[in-house]
Amino acid sequence: RRHQQTKRPVVAVVVRSGCTGMTGSRGHRPEARQAMPVGLKLLALVAFASTVGTDATSAFCTSPGLDRGILGRAGYARARAPALAARRLQGARAGAQARGQGHVLRMADAPPSPTYSASHVLTAEDLAAGPPVIDIGALLAPGGVGAAGGVVEEMARAATKWGFFQVVGHGVPQGDVDAFDTAVKRFFAQDKETKYKIKRDAGNSRGYFDDELTKQTRDWKEAIDIGAQDGDLDGKSQVDGFNQWPEGDPSFRADITAYFAHMEGLSRTLCRALAVGLGEEEGFFDPLFLKHTSYLRINHYPPCPNPVASDFPLRSPDSETEGFLAINRHTDAGVLTVLRQRHDEPHSLQVFISDDVDKDHESRHGQWVAVRPEPGAFTINIADMMQVYSNDRYVAPLHRVLANRDRPRYSAPFFFNPPYAADCAPLGTLGDPVYGTVNWGEFRRRRFEGDFSDVGQEVQISQFRK
Repeated sequence: RRHQQTKRPVVAVVVRSGCTGMTGSRGHRPEARQAMPVGLKLLALVAFASTVGTDATSAFCTSPGLDRGILGRAGYARARAPALAARRLQGARAGAQARGQGHVLRMADAPPSPTYSASHVLTAEDLAAGPPVIDIGALLAPGGVGAAGGVVEEMARAATKWGFFQVVGHGVPQGDVDAFDTAVKRFFAQDKETKYKIKRDAGNSRGYFDDELTKQTRDWKEAIDIGAQDGDLDGKSQVDGFNQWPEGDPSFRADITAYFAHMEGLSRTLCRALAVGLGEEEGFFDPLFLKHTSYLRINHYPPCPNPVASDFPLRSPDSETEGFLAINRHTDAGVLTVLRQRHDEPHSLQVFISDDVDKDHESRHGQWVAVRPEPGAFTINIADMMQVYSNDRYVAPLHRVLANRDRPRYSAPFFFNPPYAADCAPLGTLGDPVYGTVNWGEFRRRRFEGDFSDVGQEVQISQFRK
């Protein structure tokens, strides 16, 4: 078939439901399986599924090449467990029944360009307006992602052009956001000695800090990190450590925990829509976050006596002679970021737009564009692992935060991250892979080491390009 509007070829195969006994091609030699074209592999998979009466969604989810690309060896083994397979099948059937459809196996319309160039797709009007504001209420309505094609298209377009967008109609209660904001200001209003009681160190990335480095340059901020291990805020890991909560303020923990849960739910919804935007089923990324390692960073940017100007170039400033940035240029490491920033505080967040795909090249040409917060909106940006999964179709944007001479600012990015064991690699349906496999736990460890101390070079996904 051909798409009605673009007239480009589209593959859409519908098969009937049945048993879930598909075992994929586990017995085949790996080198033979890798040499087989992706399109032929998928067609063979569907042909076998329809012959034996296997549900297409189950067959697709148990394809070794695809699940290994998402979950890595350990995650792949768990994903093939009968209980998880049953949950996947049940969810897929429920979604299809709600939409009145059969089970559909979709591929992307066409493979993405091997390189990304935002300035080639953004007009002067786009740059003047900044990243789009998208009402995602349809994603939360009956029918969910499957009945919200227009919203999915808007999100995919923004993720491709900008890597940034804002969302309204997100369903997060304003009362819980207000309680969170109040708790944040109450925490940072404490004296330094009190905050230092829960200061992070080289062995524990969770807790308070006021000495972070970005690109081996000191940031003008103080912050506290609170995160999950296997989805549990009470968990402990060898990679990130454990949460430290301030003493004498039990409502702080309650308000932050409630907010964390809202951010987790919103992130899952957004990832389902982004999966469809890549041509996959909406539940495609769900197994990746069964035991996630997401964390919430709560920032306070006090007034800075010597901030750099908003048109300061891409490179890092010399703090003694040129001034400070609140946060130096960087990309976020995980899959997706949901940012709380207030519209009535300084508009300090900037995204860099350039022709150069090397996100860490200091001499390239481009421009900084402000991301001005919309009242009641959350700001969303694609992160490194999603750029890897999407094979450069979605872009993790280079961004930074300006310091302000006169006014303080607060922000709270929620980093939606996979399990530490996850091996992240481009999806097999999106053309020849641009990246090799990236182990999330190792990538996260190396990124934290670069942020914590002025040692070595900060790890980037560009180092994994083929």
